[in-house]
Parts: sequence; C-alpha cells; structure tokens
Amino acid sequence: MKRYILLFGLLLFGLGLIAQPKQIIHQSFSVDEMNNVQLDLNSEYEIEMWPGSEILVETKIQLTNATNSIMRYLIDNKRYAIGLDTVGERSVTLLSIDKEKREIETSKGKLEEEIIVRIFMPDFFEKKQEQLWVRSKPLVTKNGGDESEDKEEGEKGGEEKPIKKEQKE
Repeated sequence: MKRYILLFGLLLFGLGLIAQPKQIIHQSFSVDEMNNVQLDLNSEYEIEMWPGSEILVETKIQLTNATNSIMRYLIDNKRYAIGLDTVGERSVTLLSIDKEKREIETSKGKLEEEIIVRIFMPDFFEKKQEQLWVRSKPLVTKNGGDESEDKEEGEKGGEEKPIKKEQKE
C-alpha cells in the first residue's frame, strides 16, 4: 500500500513539473463608424471573417519556465494587450500595447512564450494591403463624402492653402 501512495505522489509531482501556464484573452473593438482598419501588431496573427460588427481578438498564451503568478503579472502589465488608436475621422489602427517584448529570465530559465492571435474581422471589410482592411461600402464623412474622395480632391488641386516660409537670420 505504501508503494502505491509513493507512486501516486511521484506521479502528481511529475505532473506539476510539466504544467505550463495557459491563458486566453478576449478583446472586442467597435468599428461601426470606421472605413479603414490598419494592423500594427508585434506578433503573428491570423484573420477570420465573421458577420458581426465588431473586431474580436482572441489571444492564446502558453508560457514555459513560468508560474501562474508570472503569467498574471505579465497580463496585468499589458504585455499581451491589443489597443485601438483612432488615426482619422474614420480610420483606426489595431496595435500591440507592448511594442517590444523584452526577454525575461525566471528561476526556471528563460521564459518562452507561445502566442497565437486570432482576429475576427467584420465581413464588411476587405483586405487591401498586407495590414490594411477597408470597408467594402465606405461610410460618409461629416462633409458628405467618403474619406477616399476627400483625399483625391486635395490631390487634384482643390483650394490651395497659403504656405508660410520662415527665414533664417
């Protein structure tokens, strides 16, 4: 009987050594009023289209050589967080909050991170460039046109704005 208890104890101890902290973070971002979404993420990601009106982000994290408390600390300090930055009247950038993920050394060795980011993009957006998604039917801006028309008018030679030149003395 003592052998079984010892064997069971060793088995539980072995499972404790194998355990790796895992976490899934979900975030959502409203893009109802946006025509353009630029991506600026510092980890690999995959995009899936879905019929919703928000961008949903699922970040799966698995750490090696770390504890659950280290995982919680990194999450609380926004190491894996993604934010939304408005860059124009109808444009946003989806970006990594922590731009540089510095290496971390723990008592167990170098922290290894496996990060998988899945972005669920509303199906009314189309991929135009590697990191640019544009609404298939652009919304109208405050002055009555869509943003792409506003930019074209400025390039075609609408009203010129006076340019002030500074002289060096």
